[in-house]
Amino acid sequence: MTLIWGIAGGAALLVAAALVVARNNRVEVIDPITLVIPMSEADMRGRDIAFEGIVNFRDVGGYLTEDGRRVRQGLLYRSGALHAVTEHDLARLAEMGVKLICDLRSHEEIAAEPDRLPPTVRHLHMPLQSTDENLDRRSRFFALLFNRRKLAGMMPEFYRRVIIDQNARLYGSLLRQFADTANLPAVVHCTAGKDRTGVAAALLLTVLGVPEETIVADYALSNRFYRHFYEYGNRAVRSLARLGIRAEHIQPLLIAHPNTIRGTLAHIRERYGGVEPYLRNAAGLDEATLERLRAVFLE
Repeated sequence: MTLIWGIAGGAALLVAAALVVARNNRVEVIDPITLVIPMSEADMRGRDIAFEGIVNFRDVGGYLTEDGRRVRQGLLYRSGALHAVTEHDLARLAEMGVKLICDLRSHEEIAAEPDRLPPTVRHLHMPLQSTDENLDRRSRFFALLFNRRKLAGMMPEFYRRVIIDQNARLYGSLLRQFADTANLPAVVHCTAGKDRTGVAAALLLTVLGVPEETIVADYALSNRFYRHFYEYGNRAVRSLARLGIRAEHIQPLLIAHPNTIRGTLAHIRERYGGVEPYLRNAAGLDEATLERLRAVFLE
């Protein structure tokens, strides 16, 4: 009887544990379009630029600043990866006069899908670094298996701890490239063009005096390309399909939630005193470079 009770008790614990895992693994799927914040016709004019093989390519300029000026268009573009560009796309990039590509992807991402560029364009690899990359991967994997509810908080935490705190110097170097007119027009991109690239755009637009809600809306525009992000997610979890894991289970990692960039900007204010103190003290930019960015990008 003792042995039977022990087995029954163990089975009960396993059932209870399975129920907890099942509850914690429920993922509320969001329609990404509901996260897109409506913008004025003036703010959207000339923003989207269509390519055959590039996703999420758009002009960073065109926005009004708090003092009534406007960010110049045609100087800086943000984008997803450029590995699938067609001959038509190459010709279009050349016509636009793009001089510099700043690639924020990892060495592994570039090795798997290297950019394809016009011969006259300079490619600058500026990989985002994480001091806890293996731990981060394990944490995401175990959350995916046992507690998918945690995934929603992982992206904001990644922005704060890795993108902002660990890579300040990277973003300082990036903005220094944009302050040099010899590098413009330029393109900054990562894989989806929403996270690493989204922070780059947010930092620059803040320096230029664009209102925060406009910056948040610009960030959220990436959700219009969710179908492509979903396809990427499917490829990323393909090896886990036998465990019943699908792309919708990692949706919190695939969307550009407005609260993520809001929380990131709040973190910069709370920890560093604001974007400009962050760029001066943590990222290593001097006041002359910040002023040069305003002179170059504002009209």
